[in-house]
Amino acid sequence: MNLAVLGDRVLVRAVPREETITDSGLIALPEESADVMGTVIACADGLDVKTEDVVIFPPSAGQVLEHEGERYIVLGHDEILAVVEE
Repeated sequence: MNLAVLGDRVLVRAVPREETITDSGLIALPEESADVMGTVIACADGLDVKTEDVVIFPPSAGQVLEHEGERYIVLGHDEILAVVEE
């Protein structure tokens, strides 16, 4: 089953942030990991992003969605901060 987004939403497969576990068992994220990166899986035509773009968005953005064992984030296109250009 494929997922399609409605309106100006963007479906992203997030790239997990690298985390470390301290000796005391706390999970620590690097300071520079405040933004989150992901790959656009689906989006409407006419937006500033397209499928396969790598985008950056804040960790508080969007809604997490689990589908067929995969974890996705559904974002409004205005929540995307930047597109990574190669």
